[in-house]
Amino acid sequence: MNHFAYAPRILPLVLALAACELPTKLGNLTATDSTGEDPGTTAVGTDGESSAGTTGATTGATTDATTEAWQTATSMFDPSETTAEATSATTTGPTPLNCLEFNELDCVASPGCMAYYGSAYEFPGCASGLQFLGCTDEIVCEHDKHTFCREGTDEAYEVQGTTCEPPGFVQCEPPGVAFCDTCGTLDEAGCLAEPSECQPLYGAPHIQTNGDVCADYTAMEFLACQANGGACPPFIPVVCDPDEPDQPYDSPSGCIPAGWVECGERGVSGCD
Repeated sequence: MNHFAYAPRILPLVLALAACELPTKLGNLTATDSTGEDPGTTAVGTDGESSAGTTGATTGATTDATTEAWQTATSMFDPSETTAEATSATTTGPTPLNCLEFNELDCVASPGCMAYYGSAYEFPGCASGLQFLGCTDEIVCEHDKHTFCREGTDEAYEVQGTTCEPPGFVQCEPPGVAFCDTCGTLDEAGCLAEPSECQPLYGAPHIQTNGDVCADYTAMEFLACQANGGACPPFIPVVCDPDEPDQPYDSPSGCIPAGWVECGERGVSGCD
């Protein structure tokens, strides 16, 4: 019997059996076999649809969450608002006062500033009456009067109404002289009546005798009254009242009366 006679019948049967088992084996493939990942890792669908769907869902959810958080925020950053607020903060608000630089009118007119006034004791170039001494921030001090001296000078003032120091002054003892121009208004009798504060100034008039000019110390004249204190030059000046420039005097005290000027010839001998 020819064995090859059955070959055409067996071959189709073998092929049919192989076709039936192939789907079963492919279906049993693990995720490691198809994707190359380690066992235990979450399997990804082999058809590509599940992976793409999962990724798309995740991206969509993230985008939606971000969009919703941005849309529902109660406050948003606006650079223009920050700039406006910073500009407003630097351009608004009261400007601090610098009372020390104010003159009398500005000081008196500025709330929070304090003006100082004082009466000058006698010194060269002093002015009578209350004098503006300076301005500072308002300070609470005792209501009293004290003497203050301007630093680096011979100026002394009695400041009333406050014990605070005016700017540029220090507290000092009264100089023991009269107030400015107080003595200058006194006549000879009034000046002699105030020996603790005032002193009279006398002068020897220049006269002509026998064609020569001499100073008559036997006929001394009252020239003026001035406050005690202060040093006068250690020489005898020749002085004149501006209203009578032709009448010179020797001033043996060395002082030049307030308002008088030096004039004439110095070193005139005394009359015999």
